[in-house]
Amino acid sequence: MGLEEQVRGEARVSAIEQRLAKIEQFLNLTRQAGTVPPPPPPVVRPLPPAAVVAPLPLAAAPKDRSGNWLGVVGIICFVLAAAFIIKLSIDSGWLTHERQIGLAVFFGLGLIAAGFALRESDREYSSLLQGAGIVVLYIAVFSAHRLYSLISFEAAISMASIVSGLCVWLYTRIREDWYPVTAAIGSYCAPVILGLGANATFTVYYFLLCSLAFAVLSIWVRSRTLTVVSAYLAIMMTAVIGLGLRQDVLTAGILALHFLVFSAGTYLYTLQNNTPLTEREAGSFLPVLIFFYAMEYYYIDRIRPDLAPWLSLGFAAILLGLYLAAKKKFPEGSMGSQSMVLSFITVVCFHSFYLELLPPGMQPWLFGVIALGLTFSRVNLAGQKKDSPFRIPALALLAVMVIEYLSMISHLLSGSELSWLVVSLASLGSLWLLIDFKGSELAGRNGYGPLLGAAHLLAVVGLYRLTTDIGSLQVSASWLLYAVCVIAFAFARRDEAMAKSAMFVLGLAAGKALLYDAAAAPTVVRILCLLLTGAALYGSGFLIRRISGWKTEKDGQPAVEKNP
Repeated sequence: MGLEEQVRGEARVSAIEQRLAKIEQFLNLTRQAGTVPPPPPPVVRPLPPAAVVAPLPLAAAPKDRSGNWLGVVGIICFVLAAAFIIKLSIDSGWLTHERQIGLAVFFGLGLIAAGFALRESDREYSSLLQGAGIVVLYIAVFSAHRLYSLISFEAAISMASIVSGLCVWLYTRIREDWYPVTAAIGSYCAPVILGLGANATFTVYYFLLCSLAFAVLSIWVRSRTLTVVSAYLAIMMTAVIGLGLRQDVLTAGILALHFLVFSAGTYLYTLQNNTPLTEREAGSFLPVLIFFYAMEYYYIDRIRPDLAPWLSLGFAAILLGLYLAAKKKFPEGSMGSQSMVLSFITVVCFHSFYLELLPPGMQPWLFGVIALGLTFSRVNLAGQKKDSPFRIPALALLAVMVIEYLSMISHLLSGSELSWLVVSLASLGSLWLLIDFKGSELAGRNGYGPLLGAAHLLAVVGLYRLTTDIGSLQVSASWLLYAVCVIAFAFARRDEAMAKSAMFVLGLAAGKALLYDAAAAPTVVRILCLLLTGAALYGSGFLIRRISGWKTEKDGQPAVEKNP
């Protein structure tokens, strides 16, 4: 039965396959005959009338940005008009001082109200009027105290604080970038518009209040541009006014407060908006930071010269602390400000620590300390890329090494102080440690030759200072011994570049021994000098030939031997 059932099953499968073949043949013939009906046309549904005739909303229409510049020019005209209204009594006297200030206040409030009236038509453009209104109110308060003495210093500070609060409140209703930028530029330029001299103590307090207001606004506006513009205007104007104010304690204190306000404002902006500084934004802060450091150090140095370097290092520490705090929250995003922070700290440390605080007797030892640090670390001063954040610190360290190296050479040639000889020999030892540890990495690069040349020159001058009091022949012998030791060391390392670099010292020593020492020495000493020089030259030549032969053998090895 099992065999019969299997035969029947195969017969059924064969019959099914035949039927499927007939069906497929029938379907192909039908398609060729064109009997398949075409697909139905797509159904087009008409749009409702409202959707057809309704125009695009105003918000979707592109705005002409060139109109903003016309608005800015118009705002400047409004501000100048308000300033001239206040100063009108100086020429004609037809308005009292109280009325002039009152008109200026009403004019500023009118501009703010006009901005609210035009808010529905063009919100961005109307914010220019409100920014101008804030500027006019600042000018009114400033003039009431400084020009006409209508209010006391305390009252002026209080009223300026109220205007700053109004400025912040207005942004909560406006939230347009043109408003705070216009208000910032106009507010800081108000004393210049009024033609006030640099004797106004109130001016520096006024700038501080403006900085507080715009630091808060920059967080709400979400615009770094406002922070940068305010920082430049506040710090530069305060520093310039302080030159004529002759109150160094006040000027230095206000400058420090500006630094704290804008540094804290930038950090709080990062936390509030979860937006760390980009590299371009951070770079825009660096010039004003350098200017702040120079002027702050100038004023503090006039007050307490001993405290100026320490306070400057304190400012660098504050900036570093804020950067580390931001980096902790944004491990990758905060790297954009790394270059700016490191550059500012480098400038401060180079001037305040290296040039001011470090005693002159300790400065030459920095050469050996830096060389040892490079020896036992992975830092490469000559290998920093242009976009590396460590490029400026690397250049500063290299500058310190060059300055101290030239100082050692100069003192060794001009004097016989034992301290300079000791530090020079110690620096020579640190240089050879660097060559020994990093020579294989530096070989073939542009920095290896200058490094060997610096070591040889320092050795020649140092040995000259060490042996010159004993005799001229001893100087030549010390140079020959040094050159032979270098060539032997290069032979052990199979370093052709190092061996060839020692030829300079060897030739100098041999030339001095043959042309000067041998000619001036007695016969016996002359013979010994010639024998010593000849042996040193012949042995050095033999080692150099062996090193060159190793290089030739290495270049001639077949590829099969390298990769068995």
